[in-house]
Amino acid sequence: MITLTWVNRTRGRVPQHRLQRILLRAAAKLSDRSQPKVSAIGMVFITPFESRRLKKRFLGEDRAADVLSFRYGSAGEIFLSPGVIRAEARVSGKPYVRLLDEMLLHGLLHLYGYHHEGSALGARRFAAQERALHRRLGLARQ
Repeated sequence: MITLTWVNRTRGRVPQHRLQRILLRAAAKLSDRSQPKVSAIGMVFITPFESRRLKKRFLGEDRAADVLSFRYGSAGEIFLSPGVIRAEARVSGKPYVRLLDEMLLHGLLHLYGYHHEGSALGARRFAAQERALHRRLGLARQ
């Protein structure tokens, strides 16, 4: 069983119950595989300013991120920036809620040890895992 905690540092509302259902279903699918187990996940909704600050501090990039994930042993945190995701949705033409789902799953895959940074092969494997997870959850991707 996974323990979930939620913190919303933004002024906006987030679809917490929807994201919680998706997160728990996805974590169950990933836990069925031989991936490192995650027993606790903190979901933190942050402003674009906070996102930029975290990305600069931990990744050395001075720009806001839509999602950041950090793993601490068997626990982890997923930081989502609804403001950044909303702006990306406007540019891409994707519905905001769909992009929010995608970023949640993207962050969760990082917690389970999947990474796309560093090599083209890693990026292809990560993309394949994302597609497979969306398909197993019945979530459409654009």
